[in-house]
Amino acid sequence: MGAGEKPKYVAADRADVANLEQVLPNSFDPLSPRYGNATRIDASLSACPALVLAGGLGTRLREVYSDGPKCMAPVAGRPFLEYLLASLRSAGIKDVILCVGYKSDQVRRWIGNGSKWEIRVRYSVEKELRGTAGAVRLAARLVKAQRYIVLNGDSFLEVDLGEMLKFHHSENALATLALARVPDAGRYGGVRLRRDGRISAFTEKGETKPASSRSKSQLINGGVYVLQRRFIESIPSGKPVSLEKESFPRMVGGKLYGFVTRGFFIDIGVPLDYTRAQTEFVGRLDESRLS
Repeated sequence: MGAGEKPKYVAADRADVANLEQVLPNSFDPLSPRYGNATRIDASLSACPALVLAGGLGTRLREVYSDGPKCMAPVAGRPFLEYLLASLRSAGIKDVILCVGYKSDQVRRWIGNGSKWEIRVRYSVEKELRGTAGAVRLAARLVKAQRYIVLNGDSFLEVDLGEMLKFHHSENALATLALARVPDAGRYGGVRLRRDGRISAFTEKGETKPASSRSKSQLINGGVYVLQRRFIESIPSGKPVSLEKESFPRMVGGKLYGFVTRGFFIDIGVPLDYTRAQTEFVGRLDESRLS
């Protein structure tokens, strides 16, 4: 794929990728205008708030970073969270809620009200661990909307949020997960799709075998979601609840859809990939968009 060519997106399990290298842009810039299709911002996307799950303890990362929450781990000289906020701004998102808990004061001091990125940032503070679903339910109280963009604060996925939102709306989905393609889903757990785009199954970490020589890639949860308010309100309150392990698996067979992107994906949650992120991001960023 050429440097100026846009990444391709599919909404269901179409032809397998012949080679994973073909689906990664040669010069990936998560802050460039083409990311999120910022040149034609979808009005419904600009009115859609984003909830960023930024309260992770980062226990697996502590051998290389132990000074704060995972989202604040430095990547190429800047907190990882900065890249997520800048990409949301490029996509046209204007209202962001950071779901924080562990060492939340560090996030507040660095990010402030979001004016540096020309967005509005507010904070939903967990006084006790609520799980990813519980954190989303708590944060949604701060802003009333029909649907929300939700992102993991420790991973980055290149996905056209405008197209994903359109797909979500066209299928009348309650929840849509952006799905990334990787050579081996074993570390993450895999996702299976029906031909109509509905998610038919999740496989646990370690249960998925590496991709065959024919397919070359497998689908995983990319950590970016579109969730209807009705879905969020169905999350039980008063106890920790996980989106990945509880809420989404319970919806299999219902209005739970997958939106497949062939864009760049990285998860900094383990030391190996955190180290890889340092080189994956270096030289691919327009520094002016971060300042």
